[in-house]
Amino acid sequence: MNKKNNIVVLVFIIPIIFSYVFELIILANITKRFSNVIEHIFFAIILISIAFLIKRISFRRVYLKSVFILFCFMLFFETIYYYYFKSSFNASATFIVLETNGAETSEFLTSYFDTVSVFLICVYSVFIFIGIRVLNKCSVRMKTIKPLFSLALIGVSLMILKVSKLVEHNLVYSIVKGSSIYVDEMIKFDAYNQDNKHFTDVKRHIETNDNELYIIIIGESVSRLHVQLYEQYDRATTPLLYEIKNELMIMNDVISPHTYTIASLTKGLTLANAENPERKFDGSIIHLLNQADYKTYWISNQRPIGLSDTQVTKIASAAQETIFLNTKHTSEKTPYDEVLLDELEKVVNEEMKKKVVFIHMIGAHKNYEKRVPPSFKFFEKTPQTKFKSKHNYKIINAYDNAIRYTDSVVRNVIEIVRKQNAMSYVLYLSDHGQEVYDDIEFHGQTNDELVTKNMYEIPFFLWTSSVYQNNSVIADNTRKRYVTDDLIHSIADLSKISAKEIDSTRSIFSPAFIERKRFIKDTIDYDIYFSVDN
Repeated sequence: MNKKNNIVVLVFIIPIIFSYVFELIILANITKRFSNVIEHIFFAIILISIAFLIKRISFRRVYLKSVFILFCFMLFFETIYYYYFKSSFNASATFIVLETNGAETSEFLTSYFDTVSVFLICVYSVFIFIGIRVLNKCSVRMKTIKPLFSLALIGVSLMILKVSKLVEHNLVYSIVKGSSIYVDEMIKFDAYNQDNKHFTDVKRHIETNDNELYIIIIGESVSRLHVQLYEQYDRATTPLLYEIKNELMIMNDVISPHTYTIASLTKGLTLANAENPERKFDGSIIHLLNQADYKTYWISNQRPIGLSDTQVTKIASAAQETIFLNTKHTSEKTPYDEVLLDELEKVVNEEMKKKVVFIHMIGAHKNYEKRVPPSFKFFEKTPQTKFKSKHNYKIINAYDNAIRYTDSVVRNVIEIVRKQNAMSYVLYLSDHGQEVYDDIEFHGQTNDELVTKNMYEIPFFLWTSSVYQNNSVIADNTRKRYVTDDLIHSIADLSKISAKEIDSTRSIFSPAFIERKRFIKDTIDYDIYFSVDN
């Protein structure tokens, strides 16, 4: 290749080198990111080789400038993603992007945006500005190489990327692969909701003349470490629940199978688990309750849509009544969770003897301060953390305030149910946990890459009415290890429902319960991974 060709190659290579050097300086991880450098080089070779197949100079110029802008954006996105989360963007991360709405995107940017982000934006903008000027000149004088040689370069590069599996580091590949899987799964969810008979030999094992009212509260992003009920935290984050602690069955060692909502709830609410992830298409707890002749409700303060219906929404749509209270808000400020209480009051007053209500809170979803009414901004003093800065203190205080507000909402739910004097229970759990400057200098959760135990460890507790206690006995497994991908079995057991597909040994409330290995990320033993020696 002539000098102009070499300059074109150099224009693509310089941003690659910068990204790698930046990551080494900021994150000091040579090996983990070197594979990305190799992938970027081969991807650049493919993009440049295609240019040699374009004979018309004006088209070649437009092509080179366009792909260079996209290439720089790709590098910028991967670099800033790695800076935020210390992990590579992959196909599973695409699920999170596809399930994210505008408000959540805005909240993310305001939560993480800092001087380093500004620096990276400026640097890549300079690369684009200079690169376009250089390519504008060089694309005219590029020495054309034979089409067969260009095709050979493209073919060899693609083969190397595929055989070495380096292609899995490619942003475009990850987005295409993740989007394809996502669309396929959404189609499967649509199909399985058309069939209401997913369970066989469904039976109820309790007969009572009392009304039945069962409530499952799904919290959001609550770390067990920050919940006062567990007496591991130095702050009164759950004072109202603490008042009735002797009425609660508090499970002390419960984790979520994943650190993000989609994966954790599509397992917990369906027959899927780490051993059989595809069983999420075999039926959900809502299908089972419907078959057992309960009237089912899904009341949510989470938005039902991202780019399309979320997978959790697909599962929720099997309920006989679905109520979404956060559909019209695209700004950062969302309705406070207390709006759920009015809807619950309406449901309990309906003429129906047997009801199961799922309440999906927005809870402690980032941005934490947006989840709390002004009257609940209780924590303002310096919290305990080894990561000392005013910014960190502000985040921790906001998070603890969000949990204190959740405490109020959950206690109100219990009191509403208590007044019914029915055969009833209130089960609370969070979809996953959250890291808030406890073990590492980070707040939030990731797509199972950069993880801490606080992203998995969740609160899980049960309140039961006196009528329920008189008609049912629950095993005391409060000290046993449990993972919520078995949630469907536990809810069925609490509701006294059996079916061929339900396994009582997977219910934390059953005398037959058997502790199992708790897998996170589908294949990793949580208790070994987070052992003292790890």
